[in-house]
Amino acid sequence: MNRKLASIALISTLVGCAASPSNIAPAMVDTAQYREMTCDGLLLAAQNEGVNLDQVSRDQRAARNWDIALNILIIPGLGAVTGDSERQVAEAKGRVLAIQNEYGSRCGKERAE
Repeated sequence: MNRKLASIALISTLVGCAASPSNIAPAMVDTAQYREMTCDGLLLAAQNEGVNLDQVSRDQRAARNWDIALNILIIPGLGAVTGDSERQVAEAKGRVLAIQNEYGSRCGKERAE
């Protein structure tokens, strides 16, 4: 009986936790705005989006830590009701990839010459 209860508590804890930022896949984003940017503009956009990704990843890690604490210390499954930044992390990752791809396809060749 105790094993069954422990298993249920462990499953509830894992299911109710926010995802780790490293486990969040990039979202598909519209790349049209990046096609019109200059190479220097793309570098600036990459820096800005990198800062944004760092911030939303920190927020997501904090949400995950709170979820784990709530699930373990208070009520298993309670962490599922707290908010997280998963969508923001996915979108930021998608924008970073889009900028990197655009820069690599247009600007990487120019800079090498």
